[in-house]
Amino acid sequence: MVKFVEIKAKSILQKQKFRDNWFWNRYGINPYRGCQFACNYCDAITEKYLVHKDYKDFSRIIYTKKNAPSVLEKEVRTRKPDVVAMSGVTDPYQPAEKKYELTRKILEILGRRKFPVHIITKSDLVLRDIDLLREIAEHTWCSVSLTIITFNKDLLPYLEPFAPSPERRLKAVDKLNKEGIQAGIDFTPIVPYLLDSPENIEEVIKRASEYAEYILIGAGMTLRSNQRIRFFELLNKHFPELVGKYENLYDKQENPPQDYIVRLNRAAYEFCKKYGIKNYIPPPCFERAQRENFDVANHLLLIAFFKEFKSANPYSAWAYHKASQTIEDLNESITEISKRKALEELPGVGKSISRVIEEFLINAKSERLEKEMNTWYNKIK
Repeated sequence: MVKFVEIKAKSILQKQKFRDNWFWNRYGINPYRGCQFACNYCDAITEKYLVHKDYKDFSRIIYTKKNAPSVLEKEVRTRKPDVVAMSGVTDPYQPAEKKYELTRKILEILGRRKFPVHIITKSDLVLRDIDLLREIAEHTWCSVSLTIITFNKDLLPYLEPFAPSPERRLKAVDKLNKEGIQAGIDFTPIVPYLLDSPENIEEVIKRASEYAEYILIGAGMTLRSNQRIRFFELLNKHFPELVGKYENLYDKQENPPQDYIVRLNRAAYEFCKKYGIKNYIPPPCFERAQRENFDVANHLLLIAFFKEFKSANPYSAWAYHKASQTIEDLNESITEISKRKALEELPGVGKSISRVIEEFLINAKSERLEKEMNTWYNKIK
């Protein structure tokens, strides 16, 4: 039986140092701690995020930040509008939302203040708030990603025991897009030896391509601390034949080997090409001061996304992240700086990135991004 514990939050709108280039968010909001869906691969039970005394209570005790809307109402007055992720740790549309409606109240505030939103969920309860999401999409920017990792009904009870069916989620994606709200699929994680076959990867991407605007690929499932303990309990009980394979794949590391991730990313990317679906969320577009600077920063972050995706190395494009942040923080127009031939003087920009910026300012695109997006196709054998 699930127990709800009402708590008071001191703060609700968490700001990141660097903007995310998967979900495009600067802020994150988690109205709930703990999640009733109890997905056995979830990394939110690790010490980094856990607020429970025992990780086994993560799906049995749900902390609800009942004052979250009133706290947010105060915080948004002093924050610059930017993309808010709902939610970074737990599902904003888990069953607790039916009782407390914190996510809906938060969306009402963000909509009034014209904050763009990105939602990540496994629940078609998101359709309840389609009126608010449509309004946010019309006045600023909104995207909704529903997680689907397989349609295999034999495996889902072990991996996502209490989440709505992937068919319901796919219908929600279809409905959202038809209502003018950008929606796609979050194919994260691709669980080794259970969901990493070409057949499963192709099926998810193929079915997503019929309704979704994009599909995000997450091949590097982590196994850290409590998450590792719980997942190995699952393997020992239901898939003992895989225990040795997991021990060989991960050894004592939190992530599978880089070459394993690259191989799966390549396979998924090839299927995305085959079925004509983007493997990324297009950068957000909304009004803000120094809009041209924002567009340049987004372009650099998209280059970083592809470099990281192809290399399976989150640090392979750190220079683009730093340059993007520098440009986004400027008070002066990037065009004026370019006219003065002063781009290279900006912290973290340099010759190579300055050429990318100059080309983007002239053509609204760059050869660097085209290369990062397309060269992989020629390498796939």
